[in-house]
Amino acid sequence: MLDCLFITHYSFIKNLKKMNTTYLIGIILIAAIVLPIVLLNYKNNKKNAVIRKEYSEMTKSANIANQERWNGHLIAIDKIDKKCYFIHQEDIACETQIIDLTEYSSCRVITRSSLGSASTSVEMVELVFTPKTKEKENINLVFYNADTDGFTLNGELQSAERWKKLCNDCMN
Repeated sequence: MLDCLFITHYSFIKNLKKMNTTYLIGIILIAAIVLPIVLLNYKNNKKNAVIRKEYSEMTKSANIANQERWNGHLIAIDKIDKKCYFIHQEDIACETQIIDLTEYSSCRVITRSSLGSASTSVEMVELVFTPKTKEKENINLVFYNADTDGFTLNGELQSAERWKKLCNDCMN
């Protein structure tokens, strides 16, 4: 009877070791999948916090009618004061612009493309403001840059067209 108990106990410990190894491998695989997602989410939250801070400082007294945020960019419009607010963040630094739409006559979208061997690829999408007077220069707001935003457009062209219409409506 003692031999039977010893064999059962030994068999239980052997199975427990196999189970621990399986659990350990499972935990490592889950961590390998979940950890990058958590880190990416943390990085995006940190980036969004910087943009939110800049945005709230920039638009303290503004009456924002529309706003949109994407991939380290934020654009907003105040239709009462006729101003367009733009924030672009790369890494830690933020570039902010406040455009007084009363000083500009039109807004247009410019896309820059390159011809590849098989197809044409969009390299840049910009919203360009043309001033009423010759003393001022055009203002270019970069909605998409293939060098910094990746190689795939994610609605930036459609977004630029929508903001072109909003800004032109506010200018007239």
